[in-house]
Amino acid sequence: MEVLPVQLHWRRLYVLPAKPGLFFFVIASVMMLAGLNFNNNMSLMLVFLLFGVAQVALYKTFLNLKDVVIAKIHSDAVFLGESLVLKLQLTAAKERHQIVVSCDASSDCQDLNKSTGLWQLQVASQKRGYQSLPRLKLMTRYPLGLFTVWAYCQPKESALIYPRPEQPLPAFPQHGGIDGSQSSRLKGDEMDSLRHYHQGDPIRDIAWKKSAQTQQTYVKEYHLKQGRELLFDYQQVYLTDSESRLSRLTAWVVAAEQQQLNYQLSLPGFTSTMSRGDSHYHSCLKALALFRVGGDS
Repeated sequence: MEVLPVQLHWRRLYVLPAKPGLFFFVIASVMMLAGLNFNNNMSLMLVFLLFGVAQVALYKTFLNLKDVVIAKIHSDAVFLGESLVLKLQLTAAKERHQIVVSCDASSDCQDLNKSTGLWQLQVASQKRGYQSLPRLKLMTRYPLGLFTVWAYCQPKESALIYPRPEQPLPAFPQHGGIDGSQSSRLKGDEMDSLRHYHQGDPIRDIAWKKSAQTQQTYVKEYHLKQGRELLFDYQQVYLTDSESRLSRLTAWVVAAEQQQLNYQLSLPGFTSTMSRGDSHYHSCLKALALFRVGGDS
């Protein structure tokens, strides 16, 4: 693990002939053998000229990557299942050309103009919480493509992965509260509507008569007396495992923020304020992402 910025000095660089370079040397070697066999000075002079050009190309390719600095790397938080977009900033004292940055199956090739440049890579999200970034490979074959010069860097930075929101969106919970309160909400006497049953809905809310008539399971929905304030309580999500609970809570937080509702998230060891907005939204999602549970609770 390396802390940025990282400079690619000459000890970090690897050099090997590329496939076109191998083909070039095979042809040049055949030409040299033919010139020696037939004592053809013009052929030998051409071969030595080609080898001289290859040597200059080797130096140019090496210097094209030497002393490039990996200055910064950044990735915005995403939900599990989405792709991370890594934004990599490179700097150098002079302009560089055709620098390829790759990791996993993603790569980006750009020129480094005006001493700085920005490369973007996509990486699959694998688990919620902090995910380590993959090893980066920087490579160039400029100017003739005869040689490959590359270097590796394993950044210490990590990216934050939120839990995957449950789909389809479950109905908001039938409880709410004010800042710091975790008491259950009282339901109205009259039913508002019916909806299809979602895993985790209380059995007492099932509309048995309607379900028996249609061969499908329906759940009663009641009027929310406290209006636009919602409490998302981990302890009141009736699902079998913690990951499913976090997925449902994430879906509620996202939906509440999109609908501009005030909401409060309650987890064991974490209770947010009753609020909304970008800061509150990401604070709740971060708490959900970093919440570790050894077993159901």
